[in-house]
Amino acid sequence: MRELPNTGSKVQELQRSLHNKAKAEPKYRFYSLYDKTFRTDILAEAYTRAKANGGTCGVDEETFEDVERKGVAGYLAELQLELKERQYTPLPVKRVYIPKPNGTERPLGIPTVRDRIVQTAFLLILEPVFEADFADSSFGFRPKRSAHGAIREIYKYLNWGCTEVYDVDLEKFFDTVEHWKLMRLVARRVSDGQILHVIKQWLSCGYVEDGQHRQSKRGTPQGGVISPILANIYLNPVDQAFERGGLGNISDGSIHLVRYADDMLILAQKGLEKGIALLERYTKKLGLTLNREKTRSVSMVEGEKVDFLGFRFHHVRDRKRKKRLILVYPSPKSQQKCRDRLRTLINHSIPLKVKAQVGNVNRYLRGWVGYYRLGNAGEVLRKLAHFVNKRVRRVIQRQRGHGGYGWKGRVSSDYIYGGLGLYYNYRTQRL
Repeated sequence: MRELPNTGSKVQELQRSLHNKAKAEPKYRFYSLYDKTFRTDILAEAYTRAKANGGTCGVDEETFEDVERKGVAGYLAELQLELKERQYTPLPVKRVYIPKPNGTERPLGIPTVRDRIVQTAFLLILEPVFEADFADSSFGFRPKRSAHGAIREIYKYLNWGCTEVYDVDLEKFFDTVEHWKLMRLVARRVSDGQILHVIKQWLSCGYVEDGQHRQSKRGTPQGGVISPILANIYLNPVDQAFERGGLGNISDGSIHLVRYADDMLILAQKGLEKGIALLERYTKKLGLTLNREKTRSVSMVEGEKVDFLGFRFHHVRDRKRKKRLILVYPSPKSQQKCRDRLRTLINHSIPLKVKAQVGNVNRYLRGWVGYYRLGNAGEVLRKLAHFVNKRVRRVIQRQRGHGGYGWKGRVSSDYIYGGLGLYYNYRTQRL
């Protein structure tokens, strides 16, 4: 297989140029973008990113390993020719279901490898254009922004005294996006007909479930490479409405919106109802519905809590210093999910040696602690350390033939809580 060229700098230069143009002229509509999506350097970068994201195969059963056996350079050359001659037609996505914390399942659409590469190429071109329009209150699936940024923003507003909170939950957002409204929002910035045509094809190509092809007249396939930016484009009018309204001024109640994809919080010092009314007006225009069972208002007085993106914000009072404190730590649901996962990774019934099980635990904890170490997570991590220690000791006891908890044998164990997370140190064990 021929090595792909290192084209990162050229791609970044193009993206910077597009972003600067969009930022300098907010009403400018880009009319010639499609020819850039099949540039050799763009497709090479798109392939690298799509492969790095991994994922399973689509409806055609083709994997990245299959592509590499054929030859990446030749594969991309064929795809480039297909795009250049405007013969590209996406295949329907493969629908699978993933469990949700409440026991239900969320539909997920898996595009083919070929479609993922093209979607990534489009993303490389469209992202810098629309990033110029996105508001600072949006944190989901954007470059140099993350869930941690949203958590820090909420923490800042709560400490400013914006303790009136509206926890928003949209009813089946990804399934209710109206295609014609989304296309109109995209066309505000992009007038290139072929770009719009391909995006419309992705929206309407449908999905395959139980061997049957079904069309989709509404919604975006959650799981596609292009879906997150389309979701941000669709909800951007809500973000912009809060910015234009000037509700963040102290005189207007210091009302702020924080959004991560379709998860939102409105925080206010006073006049929260003005923010709620503005949100409901724009969600109605977009054809979206609030889930009234999960959407709620919370006054963050002493003892009150609100959960967002797996974290819990808890209002407590330091009685010694007589000062209000906002604690941030992993929510009980997140902690329970972690313990459930650890029970499956470290268990005496697994046909793996303890060393291998501990390796799996460490890999999981690196990611979990790397995300949840933000804020006041020290007590949660200590309890987690005790939980894992107990599980590991129990597995060692069972493998040595000591079934009861009253076993008096000595098992030396140690935990290291350092820069990346919480790890079980296997070297101190003598099995």
